[in-house]
Amino acid sequence: MDELLREREILNKNMLKAVNATQKQIDLVKLHEQTKRNLEEEIQSYKDEAQKQRKIIFQLEKERDRYINEASDLTQKVSPWALRGKWNK
Repeated sequence: MDELLREREILNKNMLKAVNATQKQIDLVKLHEQTKRNLEEEIQSYKDEAQKQRKIIFQLEKERDRYINEASDLTQKVSPWALRGKWNK
C-alpha cells in the first residue's frame, strides 16, 4: 500500500511538472505570436512609408523635369537676344 501511495505521489509530481512545462510553452507561444504581430505591423508601416516616399520622389522628379524644360525654354528665348547684344558691340 505504501508503495502505491509513493508511486501516486511521484505520478502527481510528474504531472504537475508536465502541466507547468506545458503552461510555460503556451506562454512562450503567446509571446512569440504577439511579437510576430508587432513585427508584421512594423513591417507594414515601413512599407507604407516607403510608398509615400516613392510618391514624393516621383513628384519631385516631375517638378525637376518641369524646371529643366522651363529653364531650357527660357535659355532659348534669351540666347538670341544675348547673341544680338554681342554682335552689335
